[in-house]
Amino acid sequence: MGCRAGACPGQAAPRGGPTVDIKTPPHPQRRLTGRIPQSTPQAELRVYAPQRVRRELISSAILGGWRPVGIVRRSHRRTSLKLVCTAVLCLAATAGSRDSSQSFLQQGIKLFDHGHFVDSVAALTRALEQNPKDIRACCYRAQANEMVDRQAAIGDWRRFAELAAMDPRSQGAVTLAQERLQALAKMPRVPDSLCPFRYVPKAGDYYEGVAVASAGLLWTHFPVKVYADSPPEKWQRVLREALAEWNDVLPLRQVSTREEADIIISWASLPGGRAGTERSFTLVGNEDDRAFQRLGTASIVLDNSHRWSGPQTRFDLLHEMGHALGINGHSKGSKDIMIPILHETIAEAPAVLAGAAYPPAGPMQFPGDGASAHINMKLTLRDVNTLIRLYNCSGPVVHLK
Repeated sequence: MGCRAGACPGQAAPRGGPTVDIKTPPHPQRRLTGRIPQSTPQAELRVYAPQRVRRELISSAILGGWRPVGIVRRSHRRTSLKLVCTAVLCLAATAGSRDSSQSFLQQGIKLFDHGHFVDSVAALTRALEQNPKDIRACCYRAQANEMVDRQAAIGDWRRFAELAAMDPRSQGAVTLAQERLQALAKMPRVPDSLCPFRYVPKAGDYYEGVAVASAGLLWTHFPVKVYADSPPEKWQRVLREALAEWNDVLPLRQVSTREEADIIISWASLPGGRAGTERSFTLVGNEDDRAFQRLGTASIVLDNSHRWSGPQTRFDLLHEMGHALGINGHSKGSKDIMIPILHETIAEAPAVLAGAAYPPAGPMQFPGDGASAHINMKLTLRDVNTLIRLYNCSGPVVHLK
């Protein structure tokens, strides 16, 4: 072939832009030479490769923002091809990493919502490996770890606070992390029966419906002491069975005096056909310049003026004990012992123990003897799971957008 326009063999390439000089076999390809002006936004590369492969490599390079710079000569043909391929692979890897991180994040959130906390931690860890600054993944892993490893949860909340502090719009998230860290630091070591590994994922729970109202109403020492003040004869068997059932979940011990008790159970004539009521009393004060609220004692009053059926008395005592042990709310599950299938109202309670009274879960009223056939007389796994989460989690579930 002849000389290129403006340049002859043996002469230096004229100034004005990089030269692409790629020599190919004489047939079917031919020698392709030419100049690429610096102003050309989409530089054309012609390399020794099938036409389809050339188009794909060139398109990928252009879409990725790459443009050839410098002189590509025949001796560097393979090197230039490797560079283009590497650039394309890097762009694909970056996009794939981002997509993979989001995929693991969504998988981890779904597992968390269904109570599979160990698997959720694993998926969210993969998401954070792909994107260490993913604040949502960090937040959900902190909450999942509260049901797996408390020390790991503390580390996750600290990391969450660091990530939130980098964004001026996330000051509320920083405060949230600080509150969770303080709550975890003060939480007592739970007995074996309340450890997270006792949680049964397939049963689910109603934790989100009671977590806010139950804050500050959890016992910090075990076993919890119970005093029954002169139970009527017809209640004695029910009392033993109900306390034994709850004792399998949270350690209880009956005591002989009112003064040493944490929960006091008594019987009286309640107005309006009420079967029972539970009132939790809390102590309030300041600690480290912060207000605190702690459960001081709980009082359960059961009605002895009506002829309640056996199922009604058992349900009544199990239900009110659930409130006294920390479930300050109700379930929507038809079989749970904490379902409000019976009419309940809120009543004011007097201040005691030099503290403030917490609004009770409410007096209970049976709609009639016919309802006893539909009353559950045993704790469900959902009841147990809810109590386990209350005693291991530092607060309500946080859903970040």
